[in-house]
Amino acid sequence: MPISSSFFSDGLRLAADLHLPDRLATGEPRAAIVLCHGSGGLRRFWFPECAAFFNAAGYVVLAFVYRGTGDSEGPPLRLDPQGQVADIRHAVSFLATRPEVDPERIGLYCISYGSGNTVYAAAVDTRIKAITCVVGYGDGERWLKALRREWEWVEFEKRIAADQRQRALTVHSELIETSEVLVRDLKAEEHEREARAHNPDRNVQVTIDTGEAIIAFKPGTLVDRIAPCGSLFIGVAEDTLVPTAGDALALCQGGRTQGASTVPAGRTSRGSLWRQPAENSRSWP
Repeated sequence: MPISSSFFSDGLRLAADLHLPDRLATGEPRAAIVLCHGSGGLRRFWFPECAAFFNAAGYVVLAFVYRGTGDSEGPPLRLDPQGQVADIRHAVSFLATRPEVDPERIGLYCISYGSGNTVYAAAVDTRIKAITCVVGYGDGERWLKALRREWEWVEFEKRIAADQRQRALTVHSELIETSEVLVRDLKAEEHEREARAHNPDRNVQVTIDTGEAIIAFKPGTLVDRIAPCGSLFIGVAEDTLVPTAGDALALCQGGRTQGASTVPAGRTSRGSLWRQPAENSRSWP
């Protein structure tokens, strides 16, 4: 059973679950993995299975939720990539306080939206020794634009500009469906319905300034600073929400990346998004 935990990030208490491997001897610190979720939050959806998978290989695993998501403190309904990078770094700090963990062997395993945060965190924090990024993005503006037709992108930019003016007068940002920021096709919508059914705390609405924050976030510009941290980038064939050709594996071209691969299409199966990439990651030298 996971240990219900929490830690602070910029004064905000973040909820977490600490998963320990079996037969963990006292005085035997292990390598540890931080699981970083995507836009909707996965701490109790895929991550218990994912944690058990890595526990079986001997890793300590920390699953947490970003600020303002689920039962973590912080401004709700806003995805803030820069703030989430800080959350990841504080998760690393928390693991470093645990006697079960070797602080010199902490890595990140991240899915989808969380993978962009991971690239940025690894580029600026040398304590992170290895990362696996599954269907990640390197340029927020390029990513969101690729999900839209040209006229839709123009309208989205106008909505963001109008929201900027509104916030200057009222503080409040317009509340919208997550699908209005991350435009999904039918397969991605099927995956989203499944995720919501299994995770009632999943983010289903965000403020429109989330789009503004993602557009400004370009972790790919820092990818050359990741080394000597080991990095593995994994794309999913035919992924229309985070197209592989656009960003996931393109990140490898900017830095001294140790590995890249593409797994077969299948975003809608509950286990498919994490299991094959996790197997690739666990067997990765």
